[in-house]
Amino acid sequence: MGQRSRKTVRATIVALAVAMTLSGCTIPFVNVEVPIDLPTPSSINLPDIDLSGLNLPRITLPIGVTTSVDEARQTTLGGKASTVDESALVQPGYLTAGVKVSSSMAPLCVEGEGGSIYGLDVDVAAALASELGLRVRFVPVTDESSLGSECDVIMGSTTDNPDHISVAGVYVESAACFFQRGESSVPAVTDLGGKSVGVQGGSVSETVLNQTALKMSQKGYVNLNEAFDALAAGEVDYVLCEAYPGAYLAALKGGISFAGSLEPPETSGVAVLTSNDELASQVHTAFEAISQNGVLESTRARWVGSMPVLTTDSQIKDVPKGDADASTTASGQGTESSSDGSEAGSNAITSV
Repeated sequence: MGQRSRKTVRATIVALAVAMTLSGCTIPFVNVEVPIDLPTPSSINLPDIDLSGLNLPRITLPIGVTTSVDEARQTTLGGKASTVDESALVQPGYLTAGVKVSSSMAPLCVEGEGGSIYGLDVDVAAALASELGLRVRFVPVTDESSLGSECDVIMGSTTDNPDHISVAGVYVESAACFFQRGESSVPAVTDLGGKSVGVQGGSVSETVLNQTALKMSQKGYVNLNEAFDALAAGEVDYVLCEAYPGAYLAALKGGISFAGSLEPPETSGVAVLTSNDELASQVHTAFEAISQNGVLESTRARWVGSMPVLTTDSQIKDVPKGDADASTTASGQGTESSSDGSEAGSNAITSV
């Protein structure tokens, strides 16, 4: 399968200025063409993790509820002293995190009304800052050239960076993945034959599928919301899309689970300048800490529910390769499409 970057997988999301009160905090949420009622924490399979004693906000948010930049900036540290020398930071007292708002995908980093941002990238940066005894601030970036001048770290950076950039820890995997109704499982390739699959027309995932010789009946949709609605209604057997947007919608819809990836996962994480020995060492240590104490697992579950961390074990085995330039399904029938002819962004989640 062809290599892909998160830069090619942009989700179009519009945040609705609707707020709810949860545990005394007013928090906005994302409107994504699914029932606006947020799932209750009891309806989401969050890991049972003891967060006592951790320097993080004690509020546990259900999927669909977001945190903003301003809230993250105001997060108190519980008296923990900073472990980073001020000379190693762009702004003393802060971990300045670069976020690729313009080229990221939901639920990793989404920009809402009033310039607020939220998502897994934001939450991981806040957790790292807390572990380092720092506050967190965010700046928009387009690439890793901003490291050291505008920001200390860049979130969601792929692991194929130049030697002068180190990825301190991986927390995102990217791959075209199947989702199905019912319990999570990784089907055998023979189980996919003759089944129907919903894809977003013009998406990277559609291209990946067309580069296989799987004999599946494709149905095209304008965006992932429509595809997941069709899956929930039993109109298709599977949806194929990028892992994290799919897992986010699956958790919001309920009753839909991960069903294996179609390709090996690509990974991305926290980029830092290798030459900044002080900061690079401290960020590596902080990432190991949140990985081991359950904070990263719990944070991830807020946004992608029970989807497993993608590895080669979660990849469907022995997928037959087809024509790399194929534009029709392996059965020779073109993709059935409900598209209006627009070229929607890859794996887009849209608002009403």
